[in-house]
Amino acid sequence: MHVCLINPPRIQPKAWGKPSVYQPMDIAYVAAVLEKKHKILVIDVPNEGWELLEEIEGGKYRQGLSNTEIAARIQKFQPKLVVISVPYSGWSTAAFAVAKTIKTADKNLKIALIGLHPSSRPNECLRQANVDFVVIGEQEITTLELADTLEKDELQNLKNVKGLGFLENNKLVITAPRPFIEDLNTLPFPARHLLPMKEFFEAAKKIPISGNLKKPSIRMLTTRGCPYGCVFCSNNIVMGRKWRARSAENVVAEIEQIVKAYDIRQIDFLDDNIAFNRERLVKICNMLIEKRLNIEWCTPNGVRADALDPQLLALMRKAGCQKILIAPESGVQRIVDGVLKKKQSLQCVEDAVGAAHKVGIKVGCFFILGMIGETREDMKQTIQFAYKLRHLGAEYFYFSYATPLYGTELYRQAKEGNYLTSDFSDDALSAVQPLIETPEFTADDLRCLAAEANLVNPTVTHERLLRAIRNPKKALEILLARNKIKHKIS
Repeated sequence: MHVCLINPPRIQPKAWGKPSVYQPMDIAYVAAVLEKKHKILVIDVPNEGWELLEEIEGGKYRQGLSNTEIAARIQKFQPKLVVISVPYSGWSTAAFAVAKTIKTADKNLKIALIGLHPSSRPNECLRQANVDFVVIGEQEITTLELADTLEKDELQNLKNVKGLGFLENNKLVITAPRPFIEDLNTLPFPARHLLPMKEFFEAAKKIPISGNLKKPSIRMLTTRGCPYGCVFCSNNIVMGRKWRARSAENVVAEIEQIVKAYDIRQIDFLDDNIAFNRERLVKICNMLIEKRLNIEWCTPNGVRADALDPQLLALMRKAGCQKILIAPESGVQRIVDGVLKKKQSLQCVEDAVGAAHKVGIKVGCFFILGMIGETREDMKQTIQFAYKLRHLGAEYFYFSYATPLYGTELYRQAKEGNYLTSDFSDDALSAVQPLIETPEFTADDLRCLAAEANLVNPTVTHERLLRAIRNPKKALEILLARNKIKHKIS
């Protein structure tokens, strides 16, 4: 049976600049499983149409092929099932627009959604007139079984497909949960040969990922699941809380494959915590060294500081690690423990930053501003802590507003406490704006604090601060406060 997989258009605020290009790993994995039994077409809309930028309402860019081009490609391929990836709720509007275009062209086509948004909002997705199925949780096996069932026209057996949502006689049906894949080595490597790799590499030269791509780069995922209970994190909705890992041999085999096929020299490991099992990471590093693959790598999604030590960091550096991201999230231990529920020592963060800097690994740090239960004074202490980490060797700092993603504990808290801002919506989740207000702070408070926080980055100037908060007096106050903090830390 013909199955089409779609990475929908990328929509983001113009303030972010031109959208970067990313390889859709979820689609690549699903395609790798499906192609063993079905004929697959991947339409990677933002990568294939990376030069096509359209300004749309709300001060946003739409990047990618037009819906007309998508419909024409589908009409030519004649699939029976179209699978659309919706990894973030902020991109759901674009996905629904693609679904509408497809159904308008051929109402008999079946459309399924995969990703975080349909997993956390199955009822809402199925209320969309053009959506037939939602895949809930880990998507590879569920999507395969759905395709097999449709190929045989055995619609009466849809209830036997675990991890699936659909409507039957206008009534919502959610089947039994899909068990997580225990042995990730059983999955084939992502079907990158079905992705527009040539276009991706060309786009990456012009609009590099994170602004620092210097060599042919690719993304990899070596583990799934996270046992920690951070209230803001949504990854467990799709991947679960049990940490599952591919073997070191399996990981290095994929690296060898992509180096040979695409001359890759840089890898972004997308794991939530690649260092959770120290012995496994040590083995991966030693194999990379022994095989002399000559790659550089980084961990853009973050590594827990308490999983790192000087010896491991030195080995990582020797194996090609150039940059790690660490996520203290707050500079106040009470907030880390009781509000974020991250269970991480800030002393470990300081130790890891210093040790990484000492061996030559660049360090970036993630922080969140505006958690429920946090005060303005807490956030000011977080900014001071960021300056301390900068003094210890951290070079990059990423401050974000607390985002109440669907399905998270933070969303439940915000909803029940009536803390969501009046403009909260699916689309708002893809914008850079505060979406939570509490008696302790307003959205305007958060904007000023974020502007102040971002001055930790050496490249942020007085002019950028003025543009961010549009208040010269407040900007001057923030700059004076920054100088005091820098003097105190140094």
